[in-house]
Amino acid sequence: MAIFFNTRLDSYEGFRTTSEHAVELDGTHWRSVEHYVQAQRFKCETTREEIRTADYAFEAKSLARTRPDALRHDWEDVRDEIMEIANRAKFSKHKQLAEKLKETEDEELIEASPMSRYWGAGADGLGRNRLGEILMKIRDELREPLPSLGG
Repeated sequence: MAIFFNTRLDSYEGFRTTSEHAVELDGTHWRSVEHYVQAQRFKCETTREEIRTADYAFEAKSLARTRPDALRHDWEDVRDEIMEIANRAKFSKHKQLAEKLKETEDEELIEASPMSRYWGAGADGLGRNRLGEILMKIRDELREPLPSLGG
């Protein structure tokens, strides 16, 4: 069985990149994973800061979409790593959210976005679901026991 997440109304809304779970990355406060990821699409510090300070995640996403000509040349090479770093920070900081992720056990996690065939399943359900894959990887890491410090 799979767990689909995408809306504010489902019990897994915290798994979305737009959920209001702030993270600290690169010594900076980000209102959401979406703010961080969208800002990382650009090298220009002014653009990054404008996106970082957007009031809402969807505003951050909209701002990023207005600058397709300024997109960093290596974005497609680094986007998965950036998404993973941001989500790892989110689940490390927000312990209740980490517990919710662990409670999904071995269920497949699917970002049920009809608009995204890369991060989500897309309208036809055949998308890459990279966000779901990243969350399952983080879930596995959270379940691993910590190494012992003594001997």
